[in-house]
Amino acid sequence: MLTILLLAALAQAPAPVPAQGVPAGAPDAGTPAVVPPLPVATLPPATHELFERIKGRVVQVRIIERRSGTKSSIGSAFFVSAEGHAVTNYHVISSIVHQPEDYTAELVRDGKESDSVPVKLMAVDVIHDLAVIQMDGAVKDWFELADREPPQGTRLFAMGNPHDLGTTIVEGTYNGLIQDALYDKVHFSGAINPGMSGGPTVTGEGKVVGVNVATMGNQLGFLVPVAHSRALLERARQVKESSPSALLAEVGSQLLDNQQRITERLMATLVPTQTLGDYRVPGRWLPFLKCWGDTPHQPENPYTITNYQCSSEEDLYLSSDHRTGVVAYDHAYVTSEQLGSLRFSSLYTDTFGNDAGGVDATKEDVTNFRCKVEFVKVGGIPVRAALCLRAYKKLPGLYDLALRAATLNASTSGVQTSLDLAGFSADNARAIARRYLEALAWTK
Repeated sequence: MLTILLLAALAQAPAPVPAQGVPAGAPDAGTPAVVPPLPVATLPPATHELFERIKGRVVQVRIIERRSGTKSSIGSAFFVSAEGHAVTNYHVISSIVHQPEDYTAELVRDGKESDSVPVKLMAVDVIHDLAVIQMDGAVKDWFELADREPPQGTRLFAMGNPHDLGTTIVEGTYNGLIQDALYDKVHFSGAINPGMSGGPTVTGEGKVVGVNVATMGNQLGFLVPVAHSRALLERARQVKESSPSALLAEVGSQLLDNQQRITERLMATLVPTQTLGDYRVPGRWLPFLKCWGDTPHQPENPYTITNYQCSSEEDLYLSSDHRTGVVAYDHAYVTSEQLGSLRFSSLYTDTFGNDAGGVDATKEDVTNFRCKVEFVKVGGIPVRAALCLRAYKKLPGLYDLALRAATLNASTSGVQTSLDLAGFSADNARAIARRYLEALAWTK
């Protein structure tokens, strides 16, 4: 009874009058406002809870060399459908595309090697380094692919099988798409180690927002945005039966489309120029190119060489010995106040001849370069130019180009320039090289 009377009295008590100048409900001066805690439903789960819930959806991919019957390389993958589809990286399974007679693939679930399952390669996206594989039989647990990118700063969890040590989970942060990149990549602040390639990176809800693809160490990782996985999965679901020849043809078609896209971007704008000594040379053509310059300090040499170079700093993985999708060029301004014209000419010729050029590839991948050397005039400047092309043996219509050119208008100075293009049609490569060379100019 006393309690009821007390509550009634409190309910009828007038509200206290706030101090002069302080509105009702405002905190006292000097007292920090209390931030209410987040509702439990919005807090990310503990890492171990998330791991236990989704670890069965992540598997190890093993590439098996047929003759020895043992693994030659490993990676990670994750299930994305009840029909047994799994997403991984193209570079994890590229051996099956290029050497299907020598390699096959299998999945290992929960570290049980004795229960390894053979898989078929259903679809590839060489541009974004993705592949979809499929095992026979249904899958009870799989990942949902997120329908949008998360906000920057979102806490994420990368999963995979690093160094064949078993499935692991790594916390990190989503930092958005890499700006001015030639190929879409997400910056992930977290450790992605060898063997985790092809594994998923997920939100606290367990939705996939990216596929582990590369690392530069020091918590600097890269993901393929989830939109490309979603598109590739839809294509894979339409495939009833795949063959190595059809997959290789698809790789070639994707590379031809990619080089056309890059060519159109390059040819749609004039080449900006950069001052280098007494010359103007091609500068940063498009934002996806990163440019650097330097003059080595070597006082013992009777000449100086100032370098300026630009590169896409990205490439496309075809095999362990062959990369493509490259745009790179560099310039060297060579000058001397001590050498006479004859000695400088000898130095200049040797420097020009020492650059073999070209992107790394093997004789199984490409033909030898076929070159044409001409003496031409560019903006009134005499130039020696060597233009070389080599063809891709397994991918018809694709070529690497190496352009080497040297100005010949001064007796003790000059610019030597080189352009490397990898994975272009012959016509597009020549058109880019012509536009590039036309940007050379003498400022005197």
